[in-house]
Amino acid sequence: MTTLAPPATRVERVGLILTGGTVGSRLTTRVDETVVSLATVAPDEDEPAGLGLVRSAVPDGRIIEFATVSPLALASEDMRPDDWRSIAAAVRAHVDAGLRRVVILHGTDTMCFTAAALSFMLSDLDVTVVITGSNLPPDQEHSDARKNIHDALLAVLELPRGAYVVFAGGADLPGLVHLGTQVRKVRTSGQSFRSVNRRPVASVSGGSLTWIDRWRPGSPSAGVPGGSLCDPDHGVLSFRLYPGLDFDAMHHALRAGGSRAVVIELYAAVTGPNVALSDFIRKCRADGVNVFLTASAPATKGANIYDSFVALREAGGLYLPGMIPETAIVKCMWALGRTKDPESVAEIMSTSVAGEVTV
Repeated sequence: MTTLAPPATRVERVGLILTGGTVGSRLTTRVDETVVSLATVAPDEDEPAGLGLVRSAVPDGRIIEFATVSPLALASEDMRPDDWRSIAAAVRAHVDAGLRRVVILHGTDTMCFTAAALSFMLSDLDVTVVITGSNLPPDQEHSDARKNIHDALLAVLELPRGAYVVFAGGADLPGLVHLGTQVRKVRTSGQSFRSVNRRPVASVSGGSLTWIDRWRPGSPSAGVPGGSLCDPDHGVLSFRLYPGLDFDAMHHALRAGGSRAVVIELYAAVTGPNVALSDFIRKCRADGVNVFLTASAPATKGANIYDSFVALREAGGLYLPGMIPETAIVKCMWALGRTKDPESVAEIMSTSVAGEVTV
């Protein structure tokens, strides 16, 4: 591991995007019950809620000037794919203004989806984006908000281009840096996020960043026709396998909703019901609908291949090695937003853009 110490003091310029979430909320009373509610303006201040908190979290020895925008204010459970585009457009506006480092404050429940979306929508840019939030609102005792923001600010100044989630979850915990396409929320307290299919990129502790499994991105995909920003297509049907799942009902839902692609989370050993799922895949392919197969468990070398997996592949299912279901859903929406051609969508899904596909 390599530890990076703070450089000599200089003024850094960082874009700041506020989107709401617990980190942008405060405790209030509603019907005699204490609840967490979004805050839009900081108390007694004429500035966006959260800016003062961010300023107070600047790491020692750093001087940072912030360019702040708030394109939306939502609880992350209310986020929709169109909101990913709004956030990506705000990042691009910062880049157009000459900024190459951007921190986003976001709710935690759907943070991994937004991180994946930005990984794709900004893949043509030379910009480092760090997303963070908090388990507890800033005004609650023992809130982790200031620590998470502190670590995010330190990390954004050191990390290479790409999108990351940085989260500690407590004042005495290290801030873990997760690649935006390989991260999942696994709990509601403490270190709420976990890297999947790889170790964390780095950790932040004691005012310095230590590399763990350094991410080495390729060059920005400047050759992408029209750039990477697009309107995500909501026409993706996704479901997780369970014993007794009615595939006829799922096919009816597919047709009724006009979905153009399906993302299926297989069982952990990359298996599924041989006959029923194979028939479903063949029906989808006959309708011109792509079917993408993922697994939630980390990819392992030397794992056994089962008959059912071969049958699903022969039926027309396209397995995405190492791509977690959350990222597969987001990437599929992004791919569908860029092209109407099923073969082109399949090619995009199979090609690694931001570390989402592994061998």
